[in-house]
Parts: sequence; C-alpha cells; structure tokens
Amino acid sequence: MKNNKSNRRCLYLASAVVCILLFAVCLFLLLNPATEEKISVIGFDTSKDFVKFMDVGQGDSALIYSNGYSAVIDMGTPTSFADICDDFSNCDIKEIDAVLVSHIHSDHIGALPKIAEYYKVKNLIMPEILYKSLIAATDSRKIISGYGSGCYDAVQGMNFRIGEFEITVLGVFDDRKNENNRSIIAVAEIDGIKFLFAGDAEEKEEKQLLGEKLNLDCDVLKVSHHGSSTSSSKEFLDAVTPEYAVISVGENNAYGHPHKETLQALTDANAKIYRTDQSGDITFNVNDGKITVETEK
Repeated sequence: MKNNKSNRRCLYLASAVVCILLFAVCLFLLLNPATEEKISVIGFDTSKDFVKFMDVGQGDSALIYSNGYSAVIDMGTPTSFADICDDFSNCDIKEIDAVLVSHIHSDHIGALPKIAEYYKVKNLIMPEILYKSLIAATDSRKIISGYGSGCYDAVQGMNFRIGEFEITVLGVFDDRKNENNRSIIAVAEIDGIKFLFAGDAEEKEEKQLLGEKLNLDCDVLKVSHHGSSTSSSKEFLDAVTPEYAVISVGENNAYGHPHKETLQALTDANAKIYRTDQSGDITFNVNDGKITVETEK
C-alpha cells in the first residue's frame, strides 16, 4: 500500500511539473510572438532591368527595377495597396530605394501611407505640400521621416540612380489653382532608352515644359492624366515622339478615360498604345539597349 501511495504521489508531482512547464512555454510564446520572416522568391532574376506599369485601376503607379534596386513613381489609390504589394512580392522587394509622387491627388499617392508602414522607403520625393489637409501626403511624410529616411521637395534637375537607371526631374511647376499642373515631370534612362513620366500634366504645363527647351524625346511615354483630352497636345507629342505610349486607367471609369481625341493623337504620333484596363500590368524589359514588352493579360 505504501508503495502504491508513493507511486501515485510521484505521478501527481510529475504531472504537475509537466503542466507548469507547458503553461510557462505558452506564456512565453504569447508574450514573445515569433517574428514572421519574409520568404525570398525562388528563381527571381535580380539582375533584370525593367519598368512595370502596375494596374491600379483609375490611378498611376510604376515600378522601376534594376539589379535589386527599386523606385516607384506614384502609388495609386487607397485601394491599390494589395495590388502593389503583390507586385512587390513577385519581385522579391522588401524595401524601396525611392518613391517619387508626381502630384498630391489621391489616385497618385493614395496607397503610400499604408505602403510606408509595411516597406521601408529610403527616399521620398514629392511636390511641396501646400495644405495640411492633404492627409495622405502629410501622413506619408511623417511615417517615412519617422524612421530616418530622407523626404525632399522636388526641384528641377534633381537626379538619382536606381541600379542602372538614371532618374532626373525635368520639370516642377507651381500652379496653385490646379494640382494636375503641379505634376513632377521625370525621365528614367537606361542604355539610351528613355521613359518619360508626365503625371497628370495638362496642356498648360506641357507648354511650360516645352518652353524649357529640353530634350523630351523618349521611347516610352506614360501618358498624362489617364488619357484625358486636356493633355497630350500635338505640340507635346511632336517633341516627345514616343515609340510606346502607356495609359494607366481604370476599366469602365466614370471619366470616359482615355478620351478618343487623345487616342487619335497618339495614333497620329505613331505610338504603340498599351492600356492597363486592357492589358493589366505592362512590363518593359530592357536588355542591351532593346525593349521587350510583357503584359499580364
């Protein structure tokens, strides 16, 4: 009998010790959750050079990638976050070397505050914030400057490199009545191939830019203002002479973009037209000074 009691006592004690250990382990895991590690994309070629015009609906966002470095021009709408993250994930992007916001409309900066919380943005370039009520702009700047990255007001001639790409700000204009005409005009060049980003510049800003007597000739034009008839004047297209024209636009959008006048003007300029509403993501790969085009659809 004594042996049985002793055995039961040992069994109870062992069970108690196991329970205490299990409780301690659970408590530790609860208070110290495991950090989720990002998994690298197997087989992604980080030596690639390309510009991907991401399909973000009725908004703009373009990814410039070269040798593992990345920049993004515009960040779509507030609802573009998931689509942009998918593209980043597919390219194994874990941080962004530079973000350039062409102008402070929600279809160009909308997803940036949330993106900046999930991905470190090393440099932010945008027009001067004129009003504190522009929440997406002020929030983005606060988040990005908060972790020590550089935030800059764009100035003409600003220049930086992303891998083999050289990105230059060609124009910054101060139209306080029309945010579209405050759009940063920028060019990204690699191996003699030029991509021109026109934001939402309308004819007024196009004329101002032409007045600067700059070389605007490019191979790929990001068509201004989603193909609106208020942009892409004949004089501008004559100076730009694009081989390809990309229109970032939402399917069946309420604005009727792209307008038929603009499509005709681009056709008359002998540009091959691509549209995100028809093709989804549009990627221009650059290799040895030559372009190949891939579309999602």
